[in-house]
Order: sequence, then C-alpha cells, then structure tokens
Amino acid sequence: MTRLPRADFLSGPHFPLLKAAEMKLSAEFCDFSLQFYQDLLDDVSSEEEMIRTVLSPLKDAEKRARRREYLGSITADEFSDEDLRKLWWSSSADIVFHDGAELRGFLKRVRDRL
Repeated sequence: MTRLPRADFLSGPHFPLLKAAEMKLSAEFCDFSLQFYQDLLDDVSSEEEMIRTVLSPLKDAEKRARRREYLGSITADEFSDEDLRKLWWSSSADIVFHDGAELRGFLKRVRDRL
C-alpha cells in the first residue's frame, strides 16, 4: 500500500464506474473509503491497527451489517481483481492498492471484523 495525495482525487475518478449495474459505490462504501486518509499509514503500526482505526467510528449495528454485506458482495469471486481495484480507485480513499488480489484480501479481513 502506498499513499497518494488527496489532490490526485480532486479531478474526479481515475476510472469510470465499472459494471455499473453490478458493482457501484454505495453510501456505506463512500463513508468507509473516507477513513483511509492520507496520513493513516503514519498513524498505525500494523494492518490490525489500521482495521481497528477505520472501523472505530462505525458504532451502529445496522450500519455495520450493511457495510459487511456490501464488502461481501464486492469481494465475491464474480468480480475480477481489476474491477475491485478500479472501484477502490474511484472512491475517496487516499490509500492506494495497486494489486486487486491484495485489496480483496484486505477487504475480506475488514468484513470479517465487522
């Protein structure tokens, strides 16, 4: 994972929404991606701590369930690693995953913590 300045995202998504009928940004995912701010990697010492940090604002059980369901749907095998990577890059996250398989594994670990 590498950092990318937030300014890179101000000009719009890097990629068009992919398979719009099947895979799209949800409100939960947009809120979730905002937790991946530019200096997050400086504030945590492990992936486990990063997951705790990004999930800490999410207290409502219903919202957690919706987010878990959404993360489960986008990490399903029907979507390619490339599609998942493009979806992530179209979000507001400042943390970049260049490898879709790595991102899929990470999102599954986050989902499992919800």
